[in-house]
Amino acid sequence: MKVKTDMIHIDTKNQLMIRDISIIMQEKGTKVHVIPMGLEIDRVLGGLKEFPTNRAILLYGTDQDSDIEMRARVNGARIKEKVSATIDIEEIELDIFDFFESTRKIVQMLEGLKNEGHSVYVNLSTGNRIVTSAALLACYMTGSHPYYVRPVSYSIPSDKEVLSHGVSSVMEIPSVRIIGPTGQGQKLLRILASHGGSVRHETALIQPLEDVPDFFDERKDTESKRSYLARKRAHLSRVLRSLEKEGYVSLNRKGRYVNVNITDPGRLFSWPLE
Repeated sequence: MKVKTDMIHIDTKNQLMIRDISIIMQEKGTKVHVIPMGLEIDRVLGGLKEFPTNRAILLYGTDQDSDIEMRARVNGARIKEKVSATIDIEEIELDIFDFFESTRKIVQMLEGLKNEGHSVYVNLSTGNRIVTSAALLACYMTGSHPYYVRPVSYSIPSDKEVLSHGVSSVMEIPSVRIIGPTGQGQKLLRILASHGGSVRHETALIQPLEDVPDFFDERKDTESKRSYLARKRAHLSRVLRSLEKEGYVSLNRKGRYVNVNITDPGRLFSWPLE
């Protein structure tokens, strides 16, 4: 089946904004390739050949006026011409020079694909080092399949960029699953991120967390409001201390209050609630 699209953008609120796109439902359970684009074509085609698929997602940077990005898009157009008869191509923009945001957005994408029942293969051969590192970490966080395409040779002209030629072999990279915070911790991180990543007092998180399913236990029939509030505060405190110990939040006591701030590692696990 085909998906015809101009471009899929990810906005600052981490939502997919689709422009000029006509979607036909993809068959579940198939392989999907995610490919950060760069200056090479053979290593993209080599991966698609090694792990046959009918769907591939090409990742581009947002700086469309840079020489490298223009070249990457030209290569993407050439790839679409070569494989469009058998492979549906989608294209996504993200800030490939922001490691943490790239990681979060790629994690969102991979999780979404896996939730649809797909096996996800990520080509780590052609993108820049930042987005490639982000993509590898996203594979570890989601249990996806990273792989690397080894070229036959490299061209090393003086005063020009190094380019590879051909495909020597395709190597699957062992996937190390990163567990991350507990389910309770991840729910809290999502709420904290939705409040700008910081609150002046930890108890400010209680009310929004009350709307999150299964974060707090139900109030007991014989329990007073005051006792129930104390129990919720104690549970929140335990989750926060665990997140602090693991490096996902920082807690700073100022007088009677404890300021809560999300860290960069915490942001990786704070993609929006569905």
